Amino acid sequence: MLNKSQSISVRLSPEDYAYLMRIEQNGAVTQSEKVRELIRMAREQVGTESFTRAYLSSSEVAAPILAECKSDPESRSDVCEALLAGVAETAACVQATMGDDAFLRNLEQRLLPVAEQLVKQLLPALISEHANRIEDVDVDRKQRLLHLIETLTE
Repeated sequence: MLNKSQSISVRLSPEDYAYLMRIEQNGAVTQSEKVRELIRMAREQVGTESFTRAYLSSSEVAAPILAECKSDPESRSDVCEALLAGVAETAACVQATMGDDAFLRNLEQRLLPVAEQLVKQLLPALISEHANRIEDVDVDRKQRLLHLIETLTE
């Protein structure tokens, strides 16, 4: 998906304009760079605050693709749907986890249920003859997955 930037026009009071022009973080020189830096600073200050907010933010990227995956029953892909949902949830987990000394421990606690759900959705999508897939699963891949499942459940 192509990511286009949006052009804006804004009228500022002399005080606001002077404030904007004083922003020098990260080498901001042009008005556009200063506005982007101001937005970055505001986002940094607000933070993600919660998993829900982080999930909504990360889902914005996957939502149009997920909608396209589900729009045509003939071209649905359970694999794509599971992976896109997993990517959105994983991104939300990363965004919502505080970057302190316990970051990895806390991130793992958030990611384990996401990984479990992803495996629960992916395995049937990859193995079942009745799953919605655009391409047939290649026999070697299916055998490797079945062998992996057998090995893990022994």
